[in-house]
Amino acid sequence: MAGTDRLLLADVPHHVLRKARKGEQVFHDKADYRHFISQIRDLRHTYQVEVHAWTLLPDRFHMVATPYGNPDNLGVFIKSLTCRASLRRRGLYGQKSPWEARFRASPVEPGNWLMACISYVERLPVEQNLASSAYHYQNSSYRMRLGKTDQYWLDDPEEYARLGDDIPERANAFRTYMRNGLDEKEVEMINTALYRNRLTGSQRFVEFVYKKYGILVLNRGPGRPRRKKNPDDFSNDNNR
Repeated sequence: MAGTDRLLLADVPHHVLRKARKGEQVFHDKADYRHFISQIRDLRHTYQVEVHAWTLLPDRFHMVATPYGNPDNLGVFIKSLTCRASLRRRGLYGQKSPWEARFRASPVEPGNWLMACISYVERLPVEQNLASSAYHYQNSSYRMRLGKTDQYWLDDPEEYARLGDDIPERANAFRTYMRNGLDEKEVEMINTALYRNRLTGSQRFVEFVYKKYGILVLNRGPGRPRRKKNPDDFSNDNNR
């Protein structure tokens, strides 16, 4: 598999990035952000995509999502989102589409790596110096995850649902995970896999993809996120 080829897999989580061309800004004000978030909420049902996490930055967005049935649903979903943002931009500002030609996507191993990607995406505003904490950034899924919004429509993966019996219990466990953060090797793996359209996960995940889908993806990087030293251990049987 060439490093520039995009691999989409049915029933597997993906870390997705769609960027604007250099120097372009996608979201100009709060209304632009709110419009895009509402489109994520509504269109995920249309295209049979579960959305686990997202963060909107001024010139791009990251998302963790799983397509069901047809893996191409994810691509159509992302295209529809960006087209609607472009139409709004043209209507309000008279500006053409800001997006790069292609989006990037990395299939993510369920278990620890999926939880690491969710944390990575929701911590981006802090890493980009856009907010002092993930909680204080309005344009990501983190505040919803904590139950601080009027509606809760995130599609929680099994790994996250196991953290507690209700939203507050799960939020408390994930808040601790976010405070612990990711180490440099985990971040390197996530970044490299995303920008090269490779797999985010262990060698076992590489072997799983080859056996199930007949696709060999050669990854380089750490084998798995470190195990947690507290009860909030997100590993499952696939990662042990």
